[in-house]
Amino acid sequence: MKLFKIKLLILLVFLFTGSFVDAQRKIFLSGQDAATAVDWEFKISVGRNSGGWSTIPVPSNWEAEGFGYYLYGMDKMEKRNPAVGSYRKSFNFSPKAEHRYFIVFQGSMTDTTVVLNGQKVGFHQGGYTEFKLEVTDAIKTGENLLEVEVNSSSLNDSIVAAERFADFWMFGGIYRPVFIREVPSEFVERVAIDAQMDGAFEMDVFTDGIQNAQEIRAQVYDAQWNKVGAAFSATIANGKTRLSARFDDIQLWSHEMPNLYTVVVELINGDAVNYQYRQTFGFRTFEVRDHDGFYLNGKRLLLKGASMHSIRPETGRALSFADMEENLRWMKELNFNCVRTHCYPPDSHFLDLCDQLGLLVINEIGGWWKPLDMVVGPKIVKEFIVRDVNHPSIVLWANGNHMAHVPEFDEVFFKWDIQKRRPLKNEAKANDIFKNYDPEFDIVNTTYYPGYEKLMKGLFEENHILLPNETLHALYDGGGGANLKTYWDAFEASKVGGGMMIWALFDEGLMRTDMGYTVDSQGSKAADGILGSRGERTGCYYTVREVWSPVVIANDRIDSGFDGKLDVHNKFTFLNLNQCAIQWKLLNFANPDSANKGHRSVATGKVVVADIPAGSKGTLSLDLPVTYLSSDALSIEVRDASGQLVYTKRMPIMNDRNWFRANLKRSFSKDKGNGKVIIFRRGTTALQFDANSGVLTAVLDKNKETSLGNFPSLEFAAEDSKLKKETSSGSRATVSEEDGAFIIESKNTKGFDFLKWTLKPSGEIVLDYAYTLPKGNYHYAGIGMKVAANDVLRKRWLGEGPARIWKNRTQGGLLDVYAVEKQINIPGAVYNPPEFEGCFAPWNWAVFYLKNNLNIGFKNNTDVILGVLKPVNGHSPKKAVWHYPDQDGFFFFDCISSVGSKWKPTSEFGPDAQPTRIDQQIKGSVSMRVNWNKPDRKAKRMDVEIE
Repeated sequence: MKLFKIKLLILLVFLFTGSFVDAQRKIFLSGQDAATAVDWEFKISVGRNSGGWSTIPVPSNWEAEGFGYYLYGMDKMEKRNPAVGSYRKSFNFSPKAEHRYFIVFQGSMTDTTVVLNGQKVGFHQGGYTEFKLEVTDAIKTGENLLEVEVNSSSLNDSIVAAERFADFWMFGGIYRPVFIREVPSEFVERVAIDAQMDGAFEMDVFTDGIQNAQEIRAQVYDAQWNKVGAAFSATIANGKTRLSARFDDIQLWSHEMPNLYTVVVELINGDAVNYQYRQTFGFRTFEVRDHDGFYLNGKRLLLKGASMHSIRPETGRALSFADMEENLRWMKELNFNCVRTHCYPPDSHFLDLCDQLGLLVINEIGGWWKPLDMVVGPKIVKEFIVRDVNHPSIVLWANGNHMAHVPEFDEVFFKWDIQKRRPLKNEAKANDIFKNYDPEFDIVNTTYYPGYEKLMKGLFEENHILLPNETLHALYDGGGGANLKTYWDAFEASKVGGGMMIWALFDEGLMRTDMGYTVDSQGSKAADGILGSRGERTGCYYTVREVWSPVVIANDRIDSGFDGKLDVHNKFTFLNLNQCAIQWKLLNFANPDSANKGHRSVATGKVVVADIPAGSKGTLSLDLPVTYLSSDALSIEVRDASGQLVYTKRMPIMNDRNWFRANLKRSFSKDKGNGKVIIFRRGTTALQFDANSGVLTAVLDKNKETSLGNFPSLEFAAEDSKLKKETSSGSRATVSEEDGAFIIESKNTKGFDFLKWTLKPSGEIVLDYAYTLPKGNYHYAGIGMKVAANDVLRKRWLGEGPARIWKNRTQGGLLDVYAVEKQINIPGAVYNPPEFEGCFAPWNWAVFYLKNNLNIGFKNNTDVILGVLKPVNGHSPKKAVWHYPDQDGFFFFDCISSVGSKWKPTSEFGPDAQPTRIDQQIKGSVSMRVNWNKPDRKAKRMDVEIE
C-alpha cells in the first residue's frame, strides 16, 4: 500500500499546488466514495422496507442497504416490477453572482429524474455513465431541497435489454458520488488531449459562456511541478479551440513507467487570467498495427489481464477508494499489464489509479447481450468518451459485450476521441466476428473462449490480431490458470498475437441478508474469478502470477557444481533489469518434527545487474558464501522500478540433509501372527500386513486400530473405460531380516508386479513398488492408502505451494514448509484457501496429524505427486471438472488429471491437457513414519496455579 500512497501524494500535488484563478469548485452532496457515504432521505416503491420514508447512504445500491429485491440479471421473478427509489436531500448553499452551477451524477441506475427546489432540472437514461445538469436558475441562497427519482429499469427498451438483462447482479440507486460544480460565467468545460511519444501535443479546449476572454493559454508541468517547455496559446474559437505544441526530452507514460504531466489551461482577457483549468495526462503512443499487433511507444507488447467487475459483497457496485486501490493492487500482484472493464465503465477514480500506477485499460460501454438503439446509444457513447478521453491508461475502447456491438457506433467513438483509439468488437464464442461487420480497419479477433485448435489457427494460420477478450473461464478450481502456460507460449511465438483477457478477475458474490448473511455467487454463474469475492487466492492466482511474470529464471535447482550464474529472461517491455532491485537469499526450512513452519533466511545479498535490456536474455551473477551447500534453497526476488514484487523463485539446493531427525534407534519386533497377518511393533505402534499380498492392512496405535490401512492400493482411471486390470488376487509374502531391518516382499499381487517393505530401526518404513497397466491413456495412476477423512485434522509439508495443482496447471508454487488446517472449502461458496484436498507437487515430505494424537509422515523418494483426501468441486461446475479416486485417502500419483474450464473440457485444451500415455512398467518409492517423534512419557498436567 505504500506505493499507492506515494502515487496518490503526487496526484494531490497536481491538484492543489499553485493558485487557482476563479477555478471550478466541487461541493459534494454525497460522500466522495462508499466509505464516506452521506445519509439522504429515501423511500422505495416495492420490495424490502418499501412504502415509507427512511434514510439511505449515498452513494450506495439500495439492494445492499436492505431495500427492494435482490436480482441477478438472468433471474426470473413473478410480477417482476422494477423498483423506483425516491431520494431527498436538504442542503444549505450560497451561490455567487455571475457564476453557474451544475449538478453532476457520476452513476445512477437507471432512469433518473432530478428536481431542485420544486423545479425539474433534468432527466437521464443509462445507469453507467456520468451526467451533469445545469441548476443555476434553480439553486438558491439558504436551504435547498434536492429530490431525485431513480427507476431501476428504463423507459427505453434498448437500455432495459442492454443493461438490465445480463449475467451479473442487477442494482438500483445512486451508487456513485453526487456533487455541484461551481464555475464562473466564462469557463473551460473540459479538454481532450492527444500527447504522443514524439512530444507532439494537441488539445481541444471546450469553452462555455465566453464574453470577454480572447485567448487560451496553456503551460505543461512535470511531476515535480517544473515547467516543461514554453507556454503556448490560441485565439478562442466558438465552443472548441485546438491548441498544439511539441516538447523535447519528455518522459513517456507506460504501464512500467507511468510518467504523468499536468497541463494548466487559462482563459486570458488582456493581461488578466479569468479562469484556470487543470488536467493530468501522459505522453504515449498506442498503435493497432493491422495484421501485426499492438505497439506502445514503438514497442510491441501482448496485453495480459482479465475482465473486471466493479463490485464488493457488502456494497454492490458502490465502491470505496480503498476497494479500487485493492483491485489494482491485485492485478499488479498478478503481473497484469491490462484490464478489461467489461460491460460498463468503472469509477473515474479507478482510472486515475491506472494512470498513476501503470495499468493499460480496455474500457467498455454498457451492454451485455443486446445493443443500445441509435437514439440513446450515441448519447451514452459520448458521455462515456467525454469522461475518460484523457486517461493515458486507456488504449482501446470496447463497443459492447457479446452481441451488443453496434457498427454505427464506431464513428461516434472516433468523433469524440481526439486520439482516435480503436473501438473493438467483442464476440461470443459460437459466433463469427467478421459477419455483418466491415470497417475500414482490420478487425481484431476478440472471439471468446477459443479451444486449442481454434487458438492455433488464429495465431499461426490467420492474419488478424488475436485478442480473445474472455479466455480460460476461471470458474472454481478450473480455467484461469489451467493451460495458461500452453496458450501464452503460443501467443509469444505468434506474429499476430495480441494477448488475452481471462474471465474474470474475481468472483462476483453479493452478501445476502435474506440468506443468513452469506455471500451469494449464484452457483456457477458469478463464481468465475482468479480470486474470490474478497480477493481470496485460488490456485489460478499463483499460476497466473508466475506465467505472466516479466522475469523468468531458467535454473530449477542448485548443486555442488553451481558457478553462481543464473540464466534469466527479461520479459519487460521497457525496463532494463538493472532498473530493478534483485535480491538473493539462502533459506533453511523447518523440519518435519518442528513446531515451526516456513523458513529462515540465513544469508542475503543484492544482485548487481550490468545490462539486460527489455526483451533479452542474460545472466545474473551471484556472490554466494562458500557454505551455500549447507542451506536448503536459494531464493531470488525481483522488484520492478516502482518497488512492486514481480517475481520470486526458490530453487532447492541438492544436499544430503536428513529431514526426519530420528536419532533413537528402536528396531521393529515381529509378532508370531496367525498365518493370515504379519504384525510388527515399534513402541506403541503396530503394523499389520496381509500374509498373502504383503499389503499393509491396518495401523494400530496403543493396540487400537486406526482408520489407516489398505496400503498400497492400485489407483488408476483410463480414458478408455474398457481398460481393466485385475487387482484382487494375492500371493504369499516373504519376510527376511537384513542389517537390523525387516523386509517384506511379494510379487504379482493386488495388481502390483512387486511390493517391497523395508522396516528400518530408525522408524523409517520404505515402500518400493512396481506395476504395469494395460497400454493406454490414463487420467491418473498411482497408489493409495485408506484413511477416514474425519480423522485428518491438519498437515505440514515441504514442497511447492500453497495451492494444489492439476496436470495442466502446475506453475506458481513456491518452495516452503506449509501448515494447513483442514477446513470446509467449497469453490464459489465457502472460501478457506488454500484448499486442503487435492494434488500437490513437487514435495519433499508431508506430515498429517490425525485424531487421538496420531501422526503419520511421508517422504517422497521418486518424485511422485501427493494426493490428499478427495477434493470437493462447486455447484454445477459445467466442464470445470477433474478425475480423481472416489474414496478418501492419501495418494502417491505417478500421473494426475487435468482440469477443464466452465466452457471447455480438457479434450479441447491441447496436448498438455490430455491424459498421460502409459506403455511401460512404473516404479516408485515412498517412505513412511508413524508417531516417530512422540515422547515416551508426558508430564502430568496439574490444575493448581500459584498466584
